Amino acid sequence: MNDERAIQFLTEIRKPLLVLHKTILDHERAAYEKEFGAITPAAFLQVLINGSGFRWITPLSTMIANVDEILDDDEASAADRTGAALAVAALFTPGDPNAIFLPRYLPLLQQNPDILHAHGRVAQLLRELEERPGLNG
Repeated sequence: MNDERAIQFLTEIRKPLLVLHKTILDHERAAYEKEFGAITPAAFLQVLINGSGFRWITPLSTMIANVDEILDDDEASAADRTGAALAVAALFTPGDPNAIFLPRYLPLLQQNPDILHAHGRVAQLLRELEERPGLNG
């Protein structure tokens, strides 16, 4: 993957990742409130940060922050941008025995149509990356 393709992919995937993240959080908040009762946004943020039951979302949150950081960093190298693009793809690729994201994420695709819809755009961009990995490489 060349640098131009990495920049294009990171720019295109950023918003779909944010939409997916918000949709997952909305689902998780509804499930939490169903079990424990209504909670303020600030209190839910504390539960997300401190609750071990939500740590599985951390890789996605970190990935979004990394994409933003790479896109905003004038000092980022082509290798940084390519690495970030490949890391996004890896997050959604089964096979890592240490992965905490996919085992909790994949069942949500069948449980929540909003998450499935948000996933569709991310999956489309990942397929395009696989089909057209680079303009010159």
